[in-house]
Amino acid sequence: MNKKIILFLILLLLFSILLINYSYLQEEEKEEEVLAFITGDEYLAMPENIFKMFYVYGLSDMYSYFIFRYHPEIYPDFIGKIKRMTVQQITAIFDKYLEEHPEEWHFSAANIFDNVMWETLEKL
Repeated sequence: MNKKIILFLILLLLFSILLINYSYLQEEEKEEEVLAFITGDEYLAMPENIFKMFYVYGLSDMYSYFIFRYHPEIYPDFIGKIKRMTVQQITAIFDKYLEEHPEEWHFSAANIFDNVMWETLEKL
């Protein structure tokens, strides 16, 4: 066989091994064990507030979509509440929650954000 083909196949095999998800082998799945691109700790370690605001802006955008998609019955109420808030306010609420709950810093920041938004919107 051509050396290039063999090298390509070896690299493909190695890449496939790296992509295998072993989580299906675990007996119990926990919500806290969801793959997180950013944990609460990593979010708090962001060097500038502008990075946090952009991250929260993205979370808010996706959160709005999920409410629209999976909870259309509460979407109008949700939009009525959230459109009065700025991204700076949402970021401040999220930051305050994280500062008050260091025991959650190792969880997914997106999961924590979901909890914070539900709590916040229930109060409005």
